[in-house]
Amino acid sequence: MRRTSDHGMWIEKLAWGAIPDGFKRIVDARGCRLVVRQDQAAHIDFSICRDDPNAVADASRYQGRGVLQSVKLAHGETALIRLYRHGGFFRGVTGETFFTWPPRPFRELAITEELRRRGLRTVEVYAACVSRPVGPFYRGWLITKQLVGAEDLWSAFQSGMIQRVGLEVALRAVAESIRAMHREGIYHADLNLKNLLLRVEEHGVACYVIDYDKARFFLGRLPDAMANRNLTRLGRSVGRLDPEQKFFPPVAWREFVSFYHAA
Repeated sequence: MRRTSDHGMWIEKLAWGAIPDGFKRIVDARGCRLVVRQDQAAHIDFSICRDDPNAVADASRYQGRGVLQSVKLAHGETALIRLYRHGGFFRGVTGETFFTWPPRPFRELAITEELRRRGLRTVEVYAACVSRPVGPFYRGWLITKQLVGAEDLWSAFQSGMIQRVGLEVALRAVAESIRAMHREGIYHADLNLKNLLLRVEEHGVACYVIDYDKARFFLGRLPDAMANRNLTRLGRSVGRLDPEQKFFPPVAWREFVSFYHAA
């Protein structure tokens, strides 16, 4: 009996992962799974995670590996819906289908919520959902609260936001948020200009780090080698998006690095 109970607990942990306080788990008749913030459960259900997101949502100007969807919830807030997609080699092989358990949306929800609890600037996750097309495979969605007035760093360069707030102010805000993340022992597996959101707030410009899918936790401060690797990854993003160095010249990168080490 004990072995049966332990096996059941192991299966439960594999299926859900660590669910933060304040969230509830729901399973529908098809075996789809939803983790939703308790104070949002009246507004978010499985319909928000349909195979055709356009059935319930509109295209958002925010983008990651694909266009995000946005939906107006009953209480007036706007939620952003991100369908998980593979990058790199797996993009053309498995596309939107995953087989790693616990599901990646549930893991990202737990990581993001923990970072918010520690006081780091990131988005508020409303829910995460997975559907089961066949066997151990799943498709996943993450639903977050829209950060009103925010622009990703790359968009901010192009829209004129950086010119309005000042390049030095913007770079300092970004450097401070990344430094704070590294102090908490977090390695961001996909640090790039589109995963850094800038917003003008009452006390100045703030930077929010998002998309913690595949992030890694280290005990204590992130080792210097890993922190430098993270900055190098960000630097590659700069080179890829701005190869002509029109928005982010070398002098700006050096200034950013100096702000990072001073933070």
